Amino acid sequence: MFKKILIPTDGSALATQAAMEGIELAKKVGAEVVCIFVAGENQAAVFDFAHAKTDNHWPTDAEYERAVKGAAKEFMTPVREAATAAGVKLTEQAYISNSPALYIVSAAEKNGCDLIYMASRGRAGWEKMLLGSVAAQVVTASPIPVLIYKVKKEQLPPKTQPVVYPDLIPMV
Repeated sequence: MFKKILIPTDGSALATQAAMEGIELAKKVGAEVVCIFVAGENQAAVFDFAHAKTDNHWPTDAEYERAVKGAAKEFMTPVREAATAAGVKLTEQAYISNSPALYIVSAAEKNGCDLIYMASRGRAGWEKMLLGSVAAQVVTASPIPVLIYKVKKEQLPPKTQPVVYPDLIPMV
C-alpha cells in the first residue's frame, strides 16, 4: 500500500496527535516516515532596523536557522519517540519558508513519499480566512494522496511546555 509517508508538524498538540496516528498507520502498513517542520522565514533581512536600540537585535540568518533547528528537534521529539517505540524508520527534516504548503508537497516529492498524512487544523481566525488552511493548500497542490486526520478534542495530548528558542536575545 504505502511505503513512505510524509508527516508535517508545527509542534502544536493537534499536529502531534495527528503525527502519532500517522506513525500507527506506518506501523500497520510497514511504511517509513519522513517528518518535517516548516518555519516562517526570518523577517530581519526585510526591514531596516537602524533606528532600533543596539542592545537588542533581530536574529541573524544563522541565529534564526539554529533556533529553527532547535524548535524542529523539540517539536519532533514525541514523533521520534513514537516511531522508535513502533519500530518505524523515521527521517527528520526542517525547512524555512513562508509557503509551508508548497514545502510540504515539495518535501514529499523530493523524498519519494506516496502519502502525506497531516492534521486538519492549524491557522485560525483572520489568518485562516486571508491565507487559507495549510491542509487545504496541500490537498490542492499535491500530486500524491493526502490523508487529513481530523483530531477530536478528547484525543489531544496534554499541553506541552513552551519551546525555548536557543541562542536568541529576547526582544523588549
